[in-house]
Amino acid sequence: MRNRHLATLLLALPYMVAMVPALANPPATVAVSERFVAKAPSDSDPAGASTIEILIQRWSTDEERDDLGGTLLKRGPDALLSALQKVLKRPAGVVVIPGIPGAGARVRTRQARNVLFARDVETPNGRQVIVAADQYLAFGAPTKEWSFEYEFTLLDIRFGPDGTGVGKLAPPGKVVYNKGTKIIEIDNYVAQPVRLTEVKSEKPSVASRGSK
Repeated sequence: MRNRHLATLLLALPYMVAMVPALANPPATVAVSERFVAKAPSDSDPAGASTIEILIQRWSTDEERDDLGGTLLKRGPDALLSALQKVLKRPAGVVVIPGIPGAGARVRTRQARNVLFARDVETPNGRQVIVAADQYLAFGAPTKEWSFEYEFTLLDIRFGPDGTGVGKLAPPGKVVYNKGTKIIEIDNYVAQPVRLTEVKSEKPSVASRGSK
């Protein structure tokens, strides 16, 4: 488990140290295929919102996509966590969340959570990005309230014609398999609460997208 958390830290470290001006020689940035920036409305302060970064290092393969979809169809939603954790050695990226200004060092520092599955697809309604993690992504809640217990969480982002997206979260019980796109997604998407707004993509000009 220690190696797993170390891998998460190494991927996110270049982005976290950028917040510390005192570091004169930050480590070289790891290759990122695509970066998403979004706003997470605060649960406690309707007027406040935190900035969330989703860094995609690689897009999940067809095999990984089919493994998750097959697991849901054959074994049900409760088996999604164990199926997702099979790719621990090759995480797809990280979600970087802000700390709390004025708080202790532990919760003031930006934190990262593993993205173990990442996939995008073009639909008749626009681009859809699916991200899965093995820990709950409590967007809108203070960092100190985030649980470190392992649980499957799906983030489903859907983009409009202007390139701006909206993200929603779902536990395993609200995840379904879409036969048309061959990916898992949130069931009854329209009815779920919005957890990310103003989602925008930033593709590094020097990075090429990973193979699917």
